[in-house]
Amino acid sequence: MKNKYIIGALLVGIISLFASCSDDNDSNPTLIQPKEFVLNTPTYANATIDLERSTGLELTWSQPKYTADNAPINATYEVQVSPTNSFTVSTDEAAADESGEKVPDYAVLSNTTQKCNISASAEEMDKALVKILKWTEGNVPAEQEMYVRINAYILEGTNHLNPVASNSVKLNVKPYYIELKDAVPTMWYLVGNMFGAKWASDKNIGVDALPMFLKPNFSYDKKTGAGEIEYTNYFLTGDYNDKAEVADAGFKILPASFNWDYSMNADGATKGTIINRNGGSDGGHIVASEAGYYTITINTADNTAKMVKYEGNVTNYGTIQIATSLDDFASDTPMLPYNTEGVENHAWYYVMEVPAGQTVSFKFKIAGSWDTNWGYGKADGDINMFGKCEAGGKNLGLAEGKYVISFNDITGAFSIVKL
Repeated sequence: MKNKYIIGALLVGIISLFASCSDDNDSNPTLIQPKEFVLNTPTYANATIDLERSTGLELTWSQPKYTADNAPINATYEVQVSPTNSFTVSTDEAAADESGEKVPDYAVLSNTTQKCNISASAEEMDKALVKILKWTEGNVPAEQEMYVRINAYILEGTNHLNPVASNSVKLNVKPYYIELKDAVPTMWYLVGNMFGAKWASDKNIGVDALPMFLKPNFSYDKKTGAGEIEYTNYFLTGDYNDKAEVADAGFKILPASFNWDYSMNADGATKGTIINRNGGSDGGHIVASEAGYYTITINTADNTAKMVKYEGNVTNYGTIQIATSLDDFASDTPMLPYNTEGVENHAWYYVMEVPAGQTVSFKFKIAGSWDTNWGYGKADGDINMFGKCEAGGKNLGLAEGKYVISFNDITGAFSIVKL
């Protein structure tokens, strides 16, 4: 079935199109179903590609003919990978099949583009092969055939209209075993004057940049790690104190790439607003519209953010401590405040390094007493990377490694980021 689209929705070359159609308003371009388009054979097709040592595989293709005169349109392209050159059931379709009868024979890579080229992730390709062929650590072949094709469609909301697949290209790859895990949730980092006048220039997490909190009971996308992250605390609108020793209580939020061009900034001079810079001009520091408690929430799927007043009850504990099994919970270690010293704070962090071959249990508590303490989990020592603590709950656990442990004494939320 043909789908009519207004010119502005389909065409990049709007001006030239209006010129050619000015005499006939009923002849707006009609979306047609393409029959084919060509994925170019890359120069490396005759070589054996080491997926473990590769980052991206460059792919290019021609534009599908979506209009009778082949006018440029905003088609979306995805990369599909198969070990058998059969593209019948995707890994996502098989995972959604509750009967378990569907067996996957191809996978769709997570990144899409509206250009006619892409650098396809070698790691994702390898994961696709491991998942489809069910390799274990000891039975990965030295070489494997892999077929790649491009699928094009017109994206309207969540609908994929008029899809068409390119030809497939055969590649010879050297695969490797990779443990299949859910994607790590996407994280953003708080920087700036509200957090000790620290403006991160590198990925100095736990020093110059403080992670936001993973959202308790939230289901993050297993493939991409996208979802919602949040941060609740006391925010200022301008000066830190009456002496105005620091005139700006602003901050920004950086993505995991630490690329300032894609940071979360204020929307111009409007207080209490947050937008993704997305490569555009700098919107300035984020500050609250008025001093008080707020929750910032970022949707990492579409990179939108909001700052909303927190209306719940708040107890000011002054400081929060962490106690661990390293000394049999005998002593308190102060957690560090997210907010600058002298500003009311309710979010705390602690950098913990668990020695090799060991596990550590820990809890959050007030200073000098176990009357108020927080834990989480079904059993003592369970390892969980985020959640909402319960008063007097179970000891949390961590395996060997280095982590930034964060705790919010307003919401009870804790979140752990591995360094």
